[in-house]
Amino acid sequence: MSENTTASKSSLLKFKKGERSISRDLAACLVFALAIIIGLVTAYEYIGRSKMLRQEYEDKADNYIEQLAKSVTFPIWNFDMGSLKHVCSAYTQNEQFAKLKIVDMNGEVLFNFVRPGDKDDNPIVRVRDLYISKEKIGSIRMELSSRIYRRNLDWILFVSSLTFLTSVAVIYIITGFLMDYFIRNPIARLRKGMDKVAMGDFSYRFDEFQYIELLEIGSRFNRMTEEIASRESRLEEVNKVLQGEILMREKAARSLVKSEKRYRALVETTAEGFFMIDESSILLDVNPAFCTMIGLTREEVLGGDIGAILGDTAAERFRNNEGHSHKFELSFVNSNGREVDIFINATNLFESDNVKLTFAFVTDVSGYKMMEKALRASEEEYRTIAEYTFDWEMWIGPTGAVKYVSPSCERISGYPKAYFMEGPVRVEHILHKNDREFWQKALRGTFPSADGTDMRLFRRDGLLRWVSLTGHQVFADDGTSLGLRISLRDITKRKFMEKQLQYEALHDPLTGLANRTLCCDRILQAVERSRRRDNYYFAVVFMDLDRFKIINDSLGHNIGDKLLVEVSKRLLQTIRELDTVSRFGGDEFIVVLEELASPREGIRIVRRIRDCLNDPIMIEGHKINIAASYGVLLSPTEYDKPEEIIQNANVAMHQAKESGRDRIKVFNKRMLEEAVQAMQLESDLRAAMLSGDELYLDYQPIYSLQSQSVVGFEALIRWEHPRRGLVMPGEFIPMAEESGLIFELGSWVVSEACRQMKSWQVNYDSASEMMMSINISPRQFSQPALVDNILSKLSEFDLPARNLKIEITETAIMERAKQSVDMLNRLKSAGVLVSIDDFGTGYSSMSNLQEFPLDQLKIDLSFVRKMNESTENLEIVRAIVNLAHNLGLNVVAEGVEEIEQQDALRDLGCEFGQGYLFSKPISRSKVEAFFKNEIKLS
Repeated sequence: MSENTTASKSSLLKFKKGERSISRDLAACLVFALAIIIGLVTAYEYIGRSKMLRQEYEDKADNYIEQLAKSVTFPIWNFDMGSLKHVCSAYTQNEQFAKLKIVDMNGEVLFNFVRPGDKDDNPIVRVRDLYISKEKIGSIRMELSSRIYRRNLDWILFVSSLTFLTSVAVIYIITGFLMDYFIRNPIARLRKGMDKVAMGDFSYRFDEFQYIELLEIGSRFNRMTEEIASRESRLEEVNKVLQGEILMREKAARSLVKSEKRYRALVETTAEGFFMIDESSILLDVNPAFCTMIGLTREEVLGGDIGAILGDTAAERFRNNEGHSHKFELSFVNSNGREVDIFINATNLFESDNVKLTFAFVTDVSGYKMMEKALRASEEEYRTIAEYTFDWEMWIGPTGAVKYVSPSCERISGYPKAYFMEGPVRVEHILHKNDREFWQKALRGTFPSADGTDMRLFRRDGLLRWVSLTGHQVFADDGTSLGLRISLRDITKRKFMEKQLQYEALHDPLTGLANRTLCCDRILQAVERSRRRDNYYFAVVFMDLDRFKIINDSLGHNIGDKLLVEVSKRLLQTIRELDTVSRFGGDEFIVVLEELASPREGIRIVRRIRDCLNDPIMIEGHKINIAASYGVLLSPTEYDKPEEIIQNANVAMHQAKESGRDRIKVFNKRMLEEAVQAMQLESDLRAAMLSGDELYLDYQPIYSLQSQSVVGFEALIRWEHPRRGLVMPGEFIPMAEESGLIFELGSWVVSEACRQMKSWQVNYDSASEMMMSINISPRQFSQPALVDNILSKLSEFDLPARNLKIEITETAIMERAKQSVDMLNRLKSAGVLVSIDDFGTGYSSMSNLQEFPLDQLKIDLSFVRKMNESTENLEIVRAIVNLAHNLGLNVVAEGVEEIEQQDALRDLGCEFGQGYLFSKPISRSKVEAFFKNEIKLS
């Protein structure tokens, strides 16, 4: 083994002068080729890992800047430099931070950090502007050092290079061993055997080899030596055969006489006619069958002229024939007056140079002639039908030869009949390669379907046509096969209609995108592929356009449809060709991402889609800003049904909407549990509204800050769940708005509050001037019948309008500004008071407030709680109070919990307040006890 190893290495590393070796050249080529392949793979892996590493650092930088922006926004807004410095210092302790600079909107540097001695030519830079309610308050610039990234990259390069060199060395050594074992040693054995054969040793036989190539060479040399050895024995056999041939000739001479007697007996008894004439056409001999044919006796015929019996045509043919034999047909009238058709097969016999005799056998073919005429007529009728049939007809004989092709072949294929008469393979050549198996089965007599098999063929002009293949085997009366009858019908138009119908059934008519059916099928295929293949990842993205209904309502459905088409085009431009975009309904789209390198790649594609959609869209002169909420389900996942996958992606999308819209959320089980809980909560709320026993109102007193007296109550809905106990409005009101229950729920609150207020006024004199505040949700305010409902409740309970105050948020009013003005004017005309709730958290302006008929502003509790934290927060509250007074409105502050807050609000001129400092929300019985002077609320 060591010698072979040494020989292998020397043969691979060194060539003898003037000598080439296939094994050495092959080994060198293999090593070189594999080295190139391994090098390419190693380089590709290195590049991929470097890109992935770089992307991880990019993502980490995005995460840092996002977290940093959230952390410093409010310190900058509140001018809290201490908190700002504390937060920034916590981040700069991370060695990856090379630089961090924060400036305000005037360009003043609020924080600046540069890590000493950190010189990086290629840092990761991120810049982010800071906003509060769309107002820019500053910007952040951050640089992350890439030293760790470069160090990891150098280590990857070292490992990749070492792997490449080790692989090449191992392949080089293994190839030498394999060449010795599989090529050089077997060839040496073959060379030894051939040398013996060359020396004349034909008895030598090669042993059986293990491999078929060498076994075939050895068996051929064995057959060669066997052939040479058998030549001598065959020569002896030839001599014996020659001796036997001589004996057979002698026997033939003796049997010639016997044969002549048998020939005579055969001629006399055969059913065919026979006659013999000389050069003068004189009949020398006839048999009984010929006499029967012509209607004369033997004696009447012998010695007569053949022309007198069969006609001059026959005599002329015999006289002009100079060859040895000839065949012809003729008709004559025999002595009985019957026309007879005969076939003559004549042979000339030259007994000497001057004597020539003619032997002729005569066959009566009158019956065959009649059958031929009938067959010709039938064939003509069939040919007329076949030639003018619309389908392409073919008759292929048992041997595979084409017997008939109808002219319709040229209309369907563009090729003439003669082209297909060359053989069935001509049809196979123009068929689509995937359909040729059907044709081959048909040629074997197997037709896949009795209703026809659809195949594709290419016309001579290159166009694709669809044909339907039908046929059957043809048999004669005796059961003999006559071949195949095949029919090809052009069904291109039908196929086009089928494909059109199939396309319409699987695509959205407006956008041309895949519809629900096709989308579910693509998701199911992705699930199946993920089961069969390792490291196969896919993602399902459920996206819903934000505020699309507003666009439809304001610009019309025509613009809305064009917007959906434009969004569809952008989606198709953003994704890859192997991905699927479908319109799931309305403004909902589903994107199926397949063949992902990793789940993270799916998130990057969704971000690319979001960036593409954020660009404004121009439609008929309207500049439309569009955004969407995205729910993403990433594989691997335990869900295998498309409906479940879509449902879960939809759950994640709704989470994105609830997080503030234009967001991306990845599905997890917690989301599904929350959705199930929300659905159960909705079901329970419906049941509670039907029963009427679980819902009730609490009332929070509203105080005059000057007189410290109660001036009214804010009605707050409560839900006493039979299993969960008390459920607060913050949990079930958003669900009611989303499900539409808010309309019925809000109507119940208005009715119950009006009823209760009227009851107090009837029973207690001190309640006559009290005011009942009712919160109206944004979804409820969009209801056109809201004003009618409120006025009808006032009329139903005979409650004065001045005792009712409606609280509406800024956002609800601004979303439908024109409609809001009309609704508020109707309420003001009726005497109902109107207050803006949570003022300061929306996006109203001075000009907007002047347009709306309002009575009151309610300062949001977030501003009240921060009043004493800094002078800036106090100034914000002062600005709100001054703004309200300038507009002729009074002010209510909510969330008052400390005496200092009360005193500050009173000093600023705020008229009313409510909060835990005065009283928590109380029950109806406690309010009635207050009216009875049994308890105090302050």
